[in-house]
Amino acid sequence: MWHTPGMSVIALELEQTLATLDSQSAAVLERLVRDALDLAKPRKSEADQKTVDSNGWPVGYFEETAGSFADDILEAPNDPPPAPNPSW
Repeated sequence: MWHTPGMSVIALELEQTLATLDSQSAAVLERLVRDALDLAKPRKSEADQKTVDSNGWPVGYFEETAGSFADDILEAPNDPPPAPNPSW
């Protein structure tokens, strides 16, 4: 097990614990830690949050992205060859 300089005691303990768990238990613990990290992040004020329309899209999304591919040539790939029919 490696230890990087500046790694906190809790980070080291988490790494050691994850190494002893089966994959399902490790996944549960990782999800709990990620949820805790999300809770610790500063919340955006209401003024910073974008509102969404009735379909759930951020207001102004399509206006901001309109024409994004205007200069790109979009071509569909060639169809794959047909699957061979089984011989009876």
